This record gives sequence, C-alpha cells and structure tokens, in this order.
Amino acid sequence: MPLETLANIKAHLGVSTSADDTLLSQMQAAAEAYIQTFCGRAFGGGTFTEYHPGGARLAFLSNFPVGALTSVHVDVERQYTSDTLMPASRYVLYPGRGVIESLDGAFVPSLPGWRVSEEAFPDAVRVVYTTPSGNVPGTILRAYSELVGHWYRTAKTHVATGQVNIVEQSGTVYPWGQSLGYRVPSAIVDLLQMERVPRV
Repeated sequence: MPLETLANIKAHLGVSTSADDTLLSQMQAAAEAYIQTFCGRAFGGGTFTEYHPGGARLAFLSNFPVGALTSVHVDVERQYTSDTLMPASRYVLYPGRGVIESLDGAFVPSLPGWRVSEEAFPDAVRVVYTTPSGNVPGTILRAYSELVGHWYRTAKTHVATGQVNIVEQSGTVYPWGQSLGYRVPSAIVDLLQMERVPRV
C-alpha cells in the first residue's frame, strides 16, 4: 500500500483528470522506494523478517515503531528451529526505536575471557516483527508528495519540449529545467534527513 493515496497526490498536484493515473502510480512506487533507501527504513507498515549478528547484545531493527514482536530465534547454525526460540524473559524490546536488548549479554554466549566482536556469528539472530500501517510521519508524507510532484512536473516538461534537453522554448521558460534531470531537490532531502536512521 502506498504511503499516500493517489487521490491525495492528485489533489496536492491539482490534477483533476485520470489521464496520468498510471504515470503517477509508477512515480509513487519509485518515490516510496527512494525514501525507504534514503532513510534506511520502511514507513508503510507490514511484517518483516530480519537477521542480525549474535555477537552483539543489541539488535537494531530496520523499521519502527514496532507494533508486535512475533519471535526472536538465536541459532548459530541458522536453522531457527523451535528449540532456538529465545524466551521473552531474556530480552527487552524498545518499540519506539525498534531495539531488542539481550539481558544475558551477547545473544550468542561466549566462553569466559573469550572476546568476540559484535559482528560475530552473522545472521544468528532472526527476528520477525510487524510495524503499524497509517503511522507515517508528516515530514515523510510531505517529502513523498513533493517528490512525486517534482518527478511528475519533470516528466510533463520532457513531453512538452519533445524530449529535448532545454530550459526555454519559444519564450516559455521551464524553471525546474530539462538540464537539471531527475535530481532530488534539496528541500526534499532536508525533510528526509529528519527521519533518516543514523548508521550504527
């Protein structure tokens, strides 16, 4: 499900016909993918399965807030059978940021005096969880609408100018500019920075 409805996107752009519905829907999908990649998280809600290293005591989930935590398996063999299910009493979930903390230290215990890195035992921790839908931050909705609008205006400009790389034609100036291509405006990037997940 897209971050915003097609009807709301069209209202934002002042589009009253259905002639460009297919184009706008494609741009919605592209904008959502761009935002997810840039911010490092999905905002539309859903069920996710993630894998984390076992040498750490914290698992930073990619998506949050967490609505429900289905399971946490710890298995260095990566089979994730029922006997590798981690009891809920052995970890704490911080749903607002999507962090799981193992109360016993690292998810995979190590021998006394044996130092292991946090990246040890890759994919030993499998987490299945869900995030709620309809919980998209206002800054993301704004950036999403603006990004779809930017790409839509650029595409319409390409059509109006016969796919020629110009900024002015027959006295008509195109301020967003054929020559600018599809670069994302800095105002949209600034909005996305507010929700970008810091690299850990």
